[in-house]
Amino acid sequence: MKKIILLFSFFVLLTACSNKREDFQLFDAESFAYSMDSGWELNATVRAKGFEQDESGGKFTAKLSYVADLETPDGKLFRNISSGNVDKASAEKLIDLPIEAQIKLDSTFVTGNYKITFFVKDELTGRKAYLWSFFELEK
Repeated sequence: MKKIILLFSFFVLLTACSNKREDFQLFDAESFAYSMDSGWELNATVRAKGFEQDESGGKFTAKLSYVADLETPDGKLFRNISSGNVDKASAEKLIDLPIEAQIKLDSTFVTGNYKITFFVKDELTGRKAYLWSFFELEK
């Protein structure tokens, strides 16, 4: 009986101390556009979690890169309409990171329902994820 308890305790300890990697994923995608004199301004965000963090010198550092594609109501695709990097350092381990894009759309964009897709890469592991959001351009 003692061997079974000891074995069970060892298994629980081993499981609790395992370094299982959380899945890299995007969530809470949101987008909206508001009308301006010469077109629209699009604001889009998405949050990332499960990314790798480098710990050195008492700081946690995460590095993400992204591109965003825009699809029009008639199916036309604008690739890389926005891109950038998110380099964040913190004294505490980061839980998630926001990725934000602010894009000016000129008057050639017509009213209707659009889709913006974020493609994000964790630069420390090479893992990738994507997520989209819909928004409407209206006068």
